[in-house]
Amino acid sequence: HYRSCIMAQTFEEGTWVWKPDEEEQALPAKVLATFKQGDAAKVRTEDGEDHNLTPAETKDMIVCDPEVLTSAVDNLINLNDLTENAILHNLRIRFKESIIYTNVSSILISVNPFKLLPLYTPEIMDKYRTNSREQPPHVFQVADESYRSMLSERTDQSIIISGESGAGKSEATKLMLQYIAEVSSRASGATRATGGGSLEQ
Repeated sequence: HYRSCIMAQTFEEGTWVWKPDEEEQALPAKVLATFKQGDAAKVRTEDGEDHNLTPAETKDMIVCDPEVLTSAVDNLINLNDLTENAILHNLRIRFKESIIYTNVSSILISVNPFKLLPLYTPEIMDKYRTNSREQPPHVFQVADESYRSMLSERTDQSIIISGESGAGKSEATKLMLQYIAEVSSRASGATRATGGGSLEQ
């Protein structure tokens, strides 16, 4: 006969865990006193609020990497622990700071702010036109990479925009077309001056 023994994980005081949350799914919380999975526990969320957790709430508890506490991660592929909780929390805290664009490698995630943000000025467009790769995630960055790939590879490019109704797909499309029209019209103007063809075509 074989007997299996599953050891409960111990969470040390000062470590971070994912606290279950009805609204947000899970939130990072600091352990206030060492406890084991399946024991009652006391934790403190980022907002400084203390929570007493029941054994039922801690039985499936997992460790949270403190890297998710900062909004500085603008490409989720750089997270050490790329989990659903980490992705949602990163997007949540960036959104609260009106940072609505986040990359996952070459994919851009956009969260509709439902308000006007100063992200699409001619000055910002110029920054992406001159040095797109060094700039933060943005629809202009996606448009710029597509445009430059078209020129360097001489092949058609596609940008796929998907999301729920009201997510901002039409606005994103409009902004990308605006960027490409602006960049290509400047380039075609310079080309015409030197006797070349129209890049706009």
